Amino acid sequence: MSKAPYPHSILEKGRKIFNIISSLALVLQRDSKKNLITLLRPGSSLGEWQRWKIASKKEELAPSRPLSSFASNAENSYLRNEEVETDISGTSTVQNQSEQPPLSTLEIISQTKSQPILLDAATPPPLSISKSDWIVGVPTRDLIVIPLWVDSQGDLQELIMLELSSKHLLRRGMSEGLKMITHETQEERTLVVVFAPTTIPSVATAPYLKQADYFEAAARLLPIENIDLVVWKELGEICFGFVKKNQYLWFSGSGETEINSFLLGLIKRMAFHLQAESVLERIPQTVRMIGSFSKEEHHLLLENLGISENDCDSITELNSPIIPSPLLDLPSEQAREERVLQEKKNRIKKVIAVALLGYFLMLFLGATNLLFKKITVTHLSYQLSAAASAVKKANEEIIQWQEFRFAIDPTTYALDLLAAIASQIHGEKIRLTSLSAIAGRLQITGEASDVSQAYHFLELIKKAPEFQEYEWTSSQPKLAGKNSVKFETEGSLPHAKTSP
Repeated sequence: MSKAPYPHSILEKGRKIFNIISSLALVLQRDSKKNLITLLRPGSSLGEWQRWKIASKKEELAPSRPLSSFASNAENSYLRNEEVETDISGTSTVQNQSEQPPLSTLEIISQTKSQPILLDAATPPPLSISKSDWIVGVPTRDLIVIPLWVDSQGDLQELIMLELSSKHLLRRGMSEGLKMITHETQEERTLVVVFAPTTIPSVATAPYLKQADYFEAAARLLPIENIDLVVWKELGEICFGFVKKNQYLWFSGSGETEINSFLLGLIKRMAFHLQAESVLERIPQTVRMIGSFSKEEHHLLLENLGISENDCDSITELNSPIIPSPLLDLPSEQAREERVLQEKKNRIKKVIAVALLGYFLMLFLGATNLLFKKITVTHLSYQLSAAASAVKKANEEIIQWQEFRFAIDPTTYALDLLAAIASQIHGEKIRLTSLSAIAGRLQITGEASDVSQAYHFLELIKKAPEFQEYEWTSSQPKLAGKNSVKFETEGSLPHAKTSP
């Protein structure tokens, strides 16, 4: 007789299989321990992009190495690597790299007008990686922002679509990427600000808008607290936006590279238009200028808008981004297609991982089952061979019991069965006419005053403890007279079915 496998070898094999299953299970889980937020946003100059690495709120800031640089050539591009102490609140301080280890890294990627190198397939823009959340700041030129008053009653999404359609502002494919922010509610109407990506992004920024975990408006990454008007430079273009209660009501690019009379007229006209639609309560009284503006531009803006120097806040360079909460996520059409494709790939990977996991699990369970069966069969074979005489004697006692059962077992003895049946008759509405008990089969015939009494009696017979081993079949009661119905039922013991 072969011996059972040694216990230590069985445990070792089980441990190896468990390790394989654990490694496969990790494929099904997303990386939930992302310690960094990587943000890519447009800079002030034409073709300039900034990549920020910001520690998440759950983790402390950790030293990081400077990121690799991207440049077209030494003559037409520049690259600055600065170590910046960054937190979610948006404050930043430039540090000397030799003084202390950097806490986060700011990388400025420059392009020239004639050679935007990140459009080259050989040097693509950085895209999302699994170890950090990627946020891409969508340039203002690639966004549509529309403030709307809608009825407070009803579905906001449907009301917004109807309002945009009535104003001929609803473009093809716009509804898929449309997002909104509820600003305020007055009486029976609500002010919402609608955001949507343009159908076709600008050629210079399209490569940056392919893939990310979130797409956020670059304007919402700027500091806009306690201000009415924000003017900033973005990719060489001057942009401006109106703010109320620390939220944008509207913002847009101007197409101008410097502050001039056309831009000032555009700001005034837009302010009057928003005020006429009750979006703005007043003409802007405070302004924040973000970027390198000359003194002449600064003075021209304040003079034409009637804003004093004390109500003007100037920030010469873009500081660390302020991550808004919640993020809007405004993917372009191409980004949405990329997400759908990635979701399909992830589903296929999960299906494969689940199939492999199920395969190895089945192997493990099958091997374990066979092992236990082998041990059990070996043990039982030994016991059966040792107890063969006892089994033979038990079989003989069983045969004897079957032969004498009908004489000593209350469930088969005719008089005891009759007493059990009679105990279920209450009153004169049931009358037993015949009882037959032969070889484990019991046939009862009787009469009842009506059909309901007959069925009730049959149910009592089936529920009686003495007849629990019987399987009953009953025919439908039949009329036996004017106020009488006849019923029949037959019960049989399990061994009676196989008896000749």
